[in-house]
Formats: sequence, structure tokens, C-alpha cells
Amino acid sequence: MARVNVSDIKSGIKIISKFIINDKKLIPFKGKPGHFLTLIMADSTGRVEGKIWERAEDANGLINSGDLLEIKGSVIEYNGVLQVNIANFRVCPDSEFDPREFLPTSSRDTGEMLEEIRGMIDSIENFHLKSLLLSFFDDGEWVREFCAVPAAKANHQAHLGGLLEHTLNVARAAAAAAGLYPGLDRDLLLAGSILHDIGKIKEYSYSRNIDVTDQGRLLGHIVMGVSEVDRRISCLAGGEAFPEELRLKVLHIITSHHGLYEWQSPKKPKFTEAAVVHILDMLDSVVDTFTRTREENSDRSLSWSPWNRALERFVYLK
Repeated sequence: MARVNVSDIKSGIKIISKFIINDKKLIPFKGKPGHFLTLIMADSTGRVEGKIWERAEDANGLINSGDLLEIKGSVIEYNGVLQVNIANFRVCPDSEFDPREFLPTSSRDTGEMLEEIRGMIDSIENFHLKSLLLSFFDDGEWVREFCAVPAAKANHQAHLGGLLEHTLNVARAAAAAAGLYPGLDRDLLLAGSILHDIGKIKEYSYSRNIDVTDQGRLLGHIVMGVSEVDRRISCLAGGEAFPEELRLKVLHIITSHHGLYEWQSPKKPKFTEAAVVHILDMLDSVVDTFTRTREENSDRSLSWSPWNRALERFVYLK
């Protein structure tokens, strides 16, 4: 039987299919003894919630996050959300895992996106900024990771190639802003846009599902990004020494790109280019989250999405 994608699941059908387990939670019943198990099941087309109602404690001991699970169950709609009531399951061996089927991937061409960023780097006139960027983009192993890693675990561009996609969007918007506001330092703005999120290469893992690494939880991508850029600056060879003021500006753009302390930004932007990178970073993440919410709620009869935790609101779908 052909595997049923998450995007093809509809209320009232019975399915036998395979999914990656993103998360699980053993929850006690209200008013009676025992527990049920909630699973977040995913493939390359989306995520759906699964429920195991009987012998949930035993199932919890057999199923781990990252497992590939073959399930047999029936689909219902509860509070406007689809869920699969699982009757039977099987934990699948590694040989049955194909990342192209079970991990979400950018719909855009990786090679084309990368070449567009390289073209932007070629257009930068400042020798020091271009040398810094090329120290990353001439590093084949680094580029491979940069093109694969997601931009987030569950919010904007939470798919393979997501960081590349997000970075290109922010850099495109930065180039447009530089044309609109001639007082901006275009080279600094482009360099900061391309480098602002590079710490995410070490923040996320994506071998079986998208998750946060130990480094990501303990340090975060801002700290790791600042550290890596500063290390590369110190290793640059040839030409003049990297100017100290320029170094501080590049590092400040990375440090402040979340904008506000309550958004885990160590500093608020303190010059125009840093403020613009923050705004464009937020713009792309918000647009992507709204777009994905509409795509995940494509039922034309619905006016509103379920509560969106990332946006902290219901989204109007008409």
C-alpha cells in the first residue's frame, strides 16, 4: 500500500503509513486512572497529531523522538484539528528511512539560491567585508551545512535549506533598502544580512528530525555566530588588518538582530544598518509564518486558523 502523506490526510479515512516522530507526551486521563500518548508525526509535507489510547505506557517505552513509525489508524477531526487515532504501530529500522520523504525541504532550488548570494558577495566593494564573506563561502564543508540546515525548529523556514532561503530573503530585502535609502552603507548592510544567522548551523540538528543541539540550548545562535565571525576575522590573511570599527559593527549587527531584550537580543540595534537588519529579519520570519499558516489551513470553508502560538493570534484566512 502506498504511503499516505500528511498533506493527504482527511477526516474519516483509515490509513496505514509511516511518519517520523517529532515529539511525544504521556498525558494522564482526567477523572480516571491511566494515560494516553500524544505523538507529533511528520513527513516532508507537514505534521499531524497521533493518539494512542490503550496501553499508552507500554507504547511510550517503545517509541522515541526521531523514530520512524509505521502506524495503522483512523483520522478524526477534534476542535477543528485533524488527529490520527492509532490502533497499531511498528518502529521501523533505519533502512526504511529516506530523508526526502520524511523531512520538510525548501521548495526552492538550492544551487540557484546559493549562486544569488554569491552574486551579492561579488557586488560588495569593501575589501575587508568581501574577504570575510569569502572565508565562509569558499569553505566547501561550511557551505554544505549552510545549504542544508533549517532556519528554525518550528517557526519560520523550519525545513532543510531553510537558513539559506531565509538568508537570501533578508539579503534581497537589504539590497532593496540600500537602493531606497542612499545613506545606508550597502556593503555593511549586505554583509550583516548574510552573516546574521550563521550561528544556526550549530544550533540545529536535522539527521532524523529538526531539533535544537546542546550548543544551541546552552549558547544560542547569536553567541555562536558572533564567536565564529570574530574567529574568521582574526584568521584573515593578506591585505590590511581588518579595521576595528568595522569589526565591531559587523559583530553588533549579529548581536542585535533580534532587536529587543525580551526577544533574547543581547543588545538593541545602535546604528541604522543594524536596525535595518533586525527589521528585515523579523519581516521575513513573520511573512513566512503567516504564509505557512495559510498553507496549512487550506480548507476554503474556514475563515480563521487555529490559535497560532508563534504569532500569538488567530490568522484570518479569507
